[in-house]
Amino acid sequence: MKLTLPWRWFFGVAVLLTALLFSVNVCLDLTLPPFLVRKIRTDLERDAIITRELFVSQLSVTQPDSEEINRLAHALAAKTGLRITVIAADGTVLGESDKPATELHAIENHLSRPEVQQALETGVGVATRHSDTIGVDLMYVAVPVRNEHVAGFVRVALPLHEIAQTSAHVRRIVAWASIAVGCVCIPFVFWLAGRTSRPILQMCRVAERVARGDFSRSVSMRVGGELGELASALNDMSTQLEAHLRDLNRERSDLGAILANMTEGVLVTDPAGRIRLINNALRRQHGVGDEVVGKTVIEAFRNAVLQDVVASAAHQNDVPPQELILLSPAERIFEVNAAALRAPDGNCAGVVLVFHDITRLKRLENVRKEFVANVSHELRTPLSAIKGYVEALLDEQPPTPETARQFLETIEKNSRRLEALINDLLTISALESQQASLDLKRVNPRAAAETAVEELAAQAARKSVTLTVEIPTEVPFVSADAERLHQVFLNLLDNAIKYTQDGGRVVISARENAGEIEVCVADNGPGIGAEHLPRIFERFYRVDKARSRELGGTGLGLSIVKHIVQAHGGRVWVESSPRSGRGELGHGSRFFFTLPRA
Repeated sequence: MKLTLPWRWFFGVAVLLTALLFSVNVCLDLTLPPFLVRKIRTDLERDAIITRELFVSQLSVTQPDSEEINRLAHALAAKTGLRITVIAADGTVLGESDKPATELHAIENHLSRPEVQQALETGVGVATRHSDTIGVDLMYVAVPVRNEHVAGFVRVALPLHEIAQTSAHVRRIVAWASIAVGCVCIPFVFWLAGRTSRPILQMCRVAERVARGDFSRSVSMRVGGELGELASALNDMSTQLEAHLRDLNRERSDLGAILANMTEGVLVTDPAGRIRLINNALRRQHGVGDEVVGKTVIEAFRNAVLQDVVASAAHQNDVPPQELILLSPAERIFEVNAAALRAPDGNCAGVVLVFHDITRLKRLENVRKEFVANVSHELRTPLSAIKGYVEALLDEQPPTPETARQFLETIEKNSRRLEALINDLLTISALESQQASLDLKRVNPRAAAETAVEELAAQAARKSVTLTVEIPTEVPFVSADAERLHQVFLNLLDNAIKYTQDGGRVVISARENAGEIEVCVADNGPGIGAEHLPRIFERFYRVDKARSRELGGTGLGLSIVKHIVQAHGGRVWVESSPRSGRGELGHGSRFFFTLPRA
């Protein structure tokens, strides 16, 4: 089980306290007995010197009175608690406080005793040994009694069992004191451990919350000292970290929103050239997902040119924009701008690439080129014809009146064609530049269609084409410019009549659909090939150029229809079932457009 910080503090201080108390007891055991021995020795030396003064007179006579000496030794021993021995100069025991005078003759000679020999040599003799006389360990201190010569010796002794008793007594007192100190200190140590560790635990919990991103808690500032400074620093760090993370998250959100809503594709690689980030636009442009993250550019896009762009950007500071053609998932043209991401040390930290989809611009550029070429061609053809016939009329030998009339009719025909072409170009230009204002009114689509049919009835009759209006009378009115709507019907019907075989049929119908009026102009002609449908409303686009010019079309009618309908807020499209490969007639073409309901 893992111990918490308070318990670790408690056990640590408790073990330290126990070690200190144990050390006190051990030191006491090691130092108290020697101290007591030294103290007893000092006291015994003093007692021996004092006692010697009492026996100088008895030992200075020629025949010492052993009974008197023994009696005096017994009296002093009774008062001091010492064992006193009086020894003659030859080693005979003259007095022994632990023996009666009648037994002195049985005591062996003491002249050879170590303390006596040491006293004879140094003046004070000390020895510790077991006494056979009384059966205990004693410390002996002997001093010589001198007159003109050594008259004898006085020896005092004290049993050493008192040292053991004193040491045991002191140890008991210290042990009980240690227990008392432990009983008093352990609760204090437990309280101190909790008080000391509580702020640290609180800071740990706050730090864990901060690590998880929760900045709602702060450390209490009730503690002082270094812990208080640490708590204050932790609170400041948490506040600053929260502010930095909030700023980073806001910047990240802003960056994510910018990348997610950019129309340009963005790709970021790491220093090794592996994809680290792509935005939604790039996913849509290239039909890729998050599975490409972690792959190299060549693995993800299978394009060596793009890989070379990444490699060049990683080693160069200025990489010119690169035009790139990608064939998958559809043919698209991109302008790729690449730049290296530099670390603070100047090394490459990755590469960022921005993909500008210029497919539409390229197509518009091609359309513009085709438009210029088509306008030049369409204008040059009638002008060349007019110029040729005028030169023929101005020749030195003018043609006959009949031929001149034919020339003039041809010039008039090409002039009308030029006029129609220029008018159509001006109409498209006005619609595209939104300079043509619409006079919106409530218009009956059936009445507008019938008016156009009446106007083109003669043209249809020449080809035996039947024009039919099948718009129900209950179809609501539309909000439209009547003149512009009339032009839409005229252009669609004119096209249908021109490209429908003799004896064909053209039907105009309409219905209400989701708040709009959907109008359809259908014919049972040869139809339009699927490859032409996406471009059928482009300016000067013709399915059959030779037949179109033969029929007098400018190639701008359907483009005008598209611009007029779009100016009204509607849509225009075409559906067709072209002629089959076996030469059978298809189901014709159906041109649709919508107008808002009035």
